[in-house]
Amino acid sequence: MATAGTDAAEAVETWTRIAERSRSVLEAFARRHADAAGPADPLNVAGAFTAMTERMLADPAKLVRAQTDLWQDHARLWRQATERMLGAAPPPVAEPARGDRRFRDPAWQENAVFDYIKQSYLLTTAWLHRTVAGVDGLDAGAARKVAFYTRQFADAMAPTNFAATNPEVLRRTLETGGRNLVHGLDNLLRDLERGEGE
Repeated sequence: MATAGTDAAEAVETWTRIAERSRSVLEAFARRHADAAGPADPLNVAGAFTAMTERMLADPAKLVRAQTDLWQDHARLWRQATERMLGAAPPPVAEPARGDRRFRDPAWQENAVFDYIKQSYLLTTAWLHRTVAGVDGLDAGAARKVAFYTRQFADAMAPTNFAATNPEVLRRTLETGGRNLVHGLDNLLRDLERGEGE
């Protein structure tokens, strides 16, 4: 039978191995890209976002309205969450789009904290998309780039992508004593080693 000391020793050994593999992957990546020549932004994404920002700043009243809209959305969410904490059953302020599988775990609806996190994310990303789409006078190519990369950013920031804000991951972490996280990190390192840090 494993003891707490054995489990701790095994955990230290596992994390030491992961740290060493991580270091090797990062060193390989750094070596390969140390002498990389060429523009740092070959797709001119920064240029598109700079143009968008300039257009937004050209109409400060519209920017203030957008900020006010976001503030009001979050004030409604705060009211809804407070009512829910006090035992009421108010309707949600924001709901995932039909087919959005990220929030299918029942905890996203049943747990008030996860419901708040989900709705806050949905409100903020909907506002972000509306604000970006509402910028007037932006070149069509730049507008497409901004919309595309804004979507990528919003999707990357979903609470489902982070262990601390994903009820499924938290539940699995408790069930496995954290081995699921170690296994996932091990898979990531294996992929990075195969791709030589890419």
